[in-house]
Amino acid sequence: MKKNATIVYSIKRSFVKSDISILEALDYNVFQIQSTPKKTIVSFLINRIKEKIKSIFYVSRSKIVIIWFNDYHAFIPILFSKLFLKKSVIVVGGYDAIVDEQNMHGLFFKKGIRSKLAKINYSLVSEIWVVHKSLEKGCSYAKEKFNIVSGVRSFFDNKKLVIKEINTGYDTRFWNYDSNNEKNGVLTAAFFSDERVINIKGLKIFNKLASLIPEFSFTIVGETKIQIDDFIDLSPNINVIGIQTKTQMKDLYQKHKFYFQGSRLEGLPNSVCEAMLCGCLPIGSRVFGIPDIIGNTGILFDTETDLALVKDFMLSELGEKESKRARNRIISKFDISRRTEKIKENIDQWK
Repeated sequence: MKKNATIVYSIKRSFVKSDISILEALDYNVFQIQSTPKKTIVSFLINRIKEKIKSIFYVSRSKIVIIWFNDYHAFIPILFSKLFLKKSVIVVGGYDAIVDEQNMHGLFFKKGIRSKLAKINYSLVSEIWVVHKSLEKGCSYAKEKFNIVSGVRSFFDNKKLVIKEINTGYDTRFWNYDSNNEKNGVLTAAFFSDERVINIKGLKIFNKLASLIPEFSFTIVGETKIQIDDFIDLSPNINVIGIQTKTQMKDLYQKHKFYFQGSRLEGLPNSVCEAMLCGCLPIGSRVFGIPDIIGNTGILFDTETDLALVKDFMLSELGEKESKRARNRIISKFDISRRTEKIKENIDQWK
């Protein structure tokens, strides 16, 4: 007989879909509670009512409740997990363990009901799974360079908290390297919905790099609610496109030679791992999980002053050998089978 699990989330991103697939592969029937973020009071209350109704029916019948990100949507399912004596987990992916004062970003940026509720959530769950170890105790480099406070324990240092690092995992068969594709240009991707994202994701540095190498083509993926060129005087060799499907992203990864991740804050960015699996050579900042992803397969930089070194790297002799090395690093460290094993191991401890 199949066991039940409940997964709770606000937006059904690729990592949520991946965890649903993992649970189903482990022979779980997966209930889903989705609370899409809303800005009106009425919509906010409707979300909470839906969470209560679904928690009564789903959580009561589940062995485990897995919640992606700590926020309002987590509280009611966690409360019912305690009521029904079920195990619950918050998966911490980034913004729920970060405060970036300059960009007014992070769950704990404002000292109000939201941040207080988040601390209650952390205190009530059975375990916290961080996608990268820096989200437990913090990233010292981000603190030193950008004054970013990070790590769950920086905001709620309860010794009873059980925090484990369980990296996200990637389908290495889908994200494949095609050596027949001629790879050119530089790619970066994110959901650029407001000016803060432009700053957080390092788009100005990307633009500066493009101006230094006019013979290269540069592509930005993910423009949504804003026009990036309203905020940046884009170099003429930059092309901006909207949100792409999973298959379209694979095609873009396979056609580009380099992938750029210039963020000032992250968790363990999916796009870098996906791009490397498709043979892109990574260019990344030294924050949070990015150095662990890239290792010695690409180049890490500090600030704009390092762009001359990045340029030299890009103009050097790099080809199929380097692309395969980048792909193999992700296979060895972040294959989806590793996350599957970790999730199984941790669920199985609760008989």
